[in-house]
Amino acid sequence: MSKKRVKTFVVIGTILTLASAGIYLAYLSSTQITADKQFLENYYSLVDSTTAVTENYHKEIEKWEKEQYDDPKLVGITNSFLSEYDHLVDRASSIRPPQKYQEALDLYLKSLTSERSSYAVFRDFVETGDPILNETSIDLLSNATKYELQSFNLINSLR
Repeated sequence: MSKKRVKTFVVIGTILTLASAGIYLAYLSSTQITADKQFLENYYSLVDSTTAVTENYHKEIEKWEKEQYDDPKLVGITNSFLSEYDHLVDRASSIRPPQKYQEALDLYLKSLTSERSSYAVFRDFVETGDPILNETSIDLLSNATKYELQSFNLINSLR
């Protein structure tokens, strides 16, 4: 085989290799974009669900504060909302994010568990009237908000 023909095959081989690599990288990029999009859809759906549950629970607390509910009624309502938070925690735990979003999801999960713990302690406050439990509940809710904001900020910085 002549040197000219060998060079032609090398050039053609190089072009085919680069084209194949380009196609593969485009596929990987497309796959990553799809994975990111799916994660973000799941994440924001979880956030929307959590917001709805939180708003509904706070409406119930307002009724208790206006003395439309007695303590035992609010304890029962709180217990039902705690099971909703358990469901949200399970849902968050089942999401498999792309690696770059793992920390953001972990922070959101910490937020959910802290919020759930806050309401469990608040329920105990309602049952006992112990003001220390109310303060603990407020601290846990404050932590939940802090973790949630950290998660949102991280998500926004990665998009």
